[in-house]
Amino acid sequence: MKKTLTLSLALILFLTSMPNLCGQINPYDKYLTVADIEKATGLSGVKPVPREPQKGAGGHLNFAGKNGDMLLIASFLTAQEYGFYKHEKSMVKATIPGVGDEALTGPAADPQYMLLARKGDKCVALSTFVDPAAPEKTLLTMDQLIALGKIVIERL
Repeated sequence: MKKTLTLSLALILFLTSMPNLCGQINPYDKYLTVADIEKATGLSGVKPVPREPQKGAGGHLNFAGKNGDMLLIASFLTAQEYGFYKHEKSMVKATIPGVGDEALTGPAADPQYMLLARKGDKCVALSTFVDPAAPEKTLLTMDQLIALGKIVIERL
């Protein structure tokens, strides 16, 4: 009986540690997926990237293109943080209707690479990167960021 109990406890401990062995489950994964990004952008080979701010992957969700270069960062914020950005003139280029309770693009200077959208007390910031081959362009267009923002906002 004692041996069975010990083996049962060992098995339970092993099974409950499985997420740690396979990598932590990210609670933000439900808001935006690789499939969402590929469908909204027409790109293929998009890959999730673990959070590593020192390597440019500082969001709650981070995605790279098929070449491995960072493509998109999604950060989840509060309505209070949204309010901060909204009132920073250097951060806002335009307001965008139809995305959550309110949304804006930024920064104020070109090229635009960020969409910030609020729904209730939650907010998402989606940021893409400047195209190294054409610094006046971004890897994702503002229309693509808006499409992705609508997906995330609907799931918040």
